[in-house]
Amino acid sequence: MRRVVLTCVVLCGLSAGAAAADGPVVAEAAVRGDAVAPVFSFEGGLRYWYSSGEASKDLYDSRGTVMVSRLTYNDVVASSGEVFFDATHNPTGIFIKGFLGAGGIPKGSLNDEDFAQPHSFVEIYSNTLSGQRGGRLSYFTADVGYNFWTTPRSRIGALVGYNFWNESYHTFHCAQQAANPRICVPAITTNVGVISQENDWHSLRLGLAGQTQITERLSLSGDVAVLFTRLDGKDQHHLRPEINPIPEDGNGHGIQLEAMLNYNVTDLFNIGIGGRYWRAVSAGYEHFEETPGGGRPQVLHWEAERYGVFGQASIKFN
Repeated sequence: MRRVVLTCVVLCGLSAGAAAADGPVVAEAAVRGDAVAPVFSFEGGLRYWYSSGEASKDLYDSRGTVMVSRLTYNDVVASSGEVFFDATHNPTGIFIKGFLGAGGIPKGSLNDEDFAQPHSFVEIYSNTLSGQRGGRLSYFTADVGYNFWTTPRSRIGALVGYNFWNESYHTFHCAQQAANPRICVPAITTNVGVISQENDWHSLRLGLAGQTQITERLSLSGDVAVLFTRLDGKDQHHLRPEINPIPEDGNGHGIQLEAMLNYNVTDLFNIGIGGRYWRAVSAGYEHFEETPGGGRPQVLHWEAERYGVFGQASIKFN
């Protein structure tokens, strides 16, 4: 439902911006017919992103036919700060843009489900609940593109770029929510670390970026990119040294959406608010053969989402 709502907001916003662009508007000096367009345009500034997210992994047997366990990280709320830039060579329409951000994930929870398997340690379904704190979020995006459609008030360009997205979680406490008497019974106390997870998503971005001027000072911008991604992860079961750590990897795809409303306070200083949605999925392996206890690689599916709102302040030079 969140993906549907966000997509509708982006599409409605862009449609409204395009409709407004067809109506009367007082153009900026750079787009008036009697003004000379600058050779370069540059904008740089700071941004704050408040976001939430979910992440889950499904672990199967070595053949990928029987699900063994599922770990679901819920409500992993984050606060992060960013620096960003956007530079355009106006005569050619070539642009580069990017941002770098980092922050904390102070809360969340983990449901760890183990499915009953005959003649194994888990003969009865188990579902444990743990709290998450002390997680981290970091990310970096760099794009280069070309504005293939430009009018005095609007532009659309194609882009290619790279995105790095890292999230780490640390869970404490463990309480059994089902009827398994052998796992987290009695409950493990809140000061004991249970599981840590760290995921690095490396992605090629292919997409579109655009902007439309709504009024003299108000504009709407956004971009959408399809991801071709590589996952490098690490699972740490702190109470099971025979499988700590477990390397993970996989290949997959995803999408990133962003839309923003910008207001020029002055010709130099801008502010803006916007929304962002990220999703990535991968299929690969959890490498038990590389753990202290040994074993065989098992099929692994990962999904991750992050979505939220941001505010920014920037300086623009033409």
